[in-house]
Amino acid sequence: MIKILDNFLDFLFPPRCAGCGMAGNYLCLSCRAALPRLRNYPADSEIEAFFGYRGTALQPLIWKLKYRGGRDIAKIMGELLWENLAEKMSEVKLFSGNKPIILIPVPVHPEKRKERGFNQMELIAEEISKLDTDGLFLYSSDILTKTKETPSQMEMKERKKRKENVIGSFTVSRPENIRGKTVLVIDDVTTTGATLLEAKKTLLSAGARKVYLTALSH
Repeated sequence: MIKILDNFLDFLFPPRCAGCGMAGNYLCLSCRAALPRLRNYPADSEIEAFFGYRGTALQPLIWKLKYRGGRDIAKIMGELLWENLAEKMSEVKLFSGNKPIILIPVPVHPEKRKERGFNQMELIAEEISKLDTDGLFLYSSDILTKTKETPSQMEMKERKKRKENVIGSFTVSRPENIRGKTVLVIDDVTTTGATLLEAKKTLLSAGARKVYLTALSH
């Protein structure tokens, strides 16, 4: 029923490109190719991000996905992440005993999921899994859970407060599934990196061998 309703609404109000406004797609091919690549992201950062966020076409798209239920936007996000991840992660897999990399989306607290109706990062991870026809990843949404409800990181300006906000907020519910394995955690936007770094710390403490951190934008 949800899919039928989405199709009906698309018929009445066709999506428009967040970059140029052209009808037919939330991000047309031209604007997709013109997304600003990050070139000055810290070389020593533990987090890899691919595109700029503020003032770009990604900003309204991510906002619409997270806060206006634009679920079909997850397909675009999944494709963008896959295009930028596949080659590097293929090499990582090769040097990790050729075993699939555990793909983990940043979780949201159950109360936020209930309010929003979904976790947008799970939708994006599902789209990556559809593109992953060679078994590069093993997707799991129930290994890392958020057990501490925290204020939105976007509302906090100070780096120190962002870091303190997420301390102890994650739990690994199935440590046997990551013990000794390589993990990739994905998010849509990173600013200070506090959320992803806390996720990494939690996963390593639970026995993961190596944890990679990636965000679509910064």
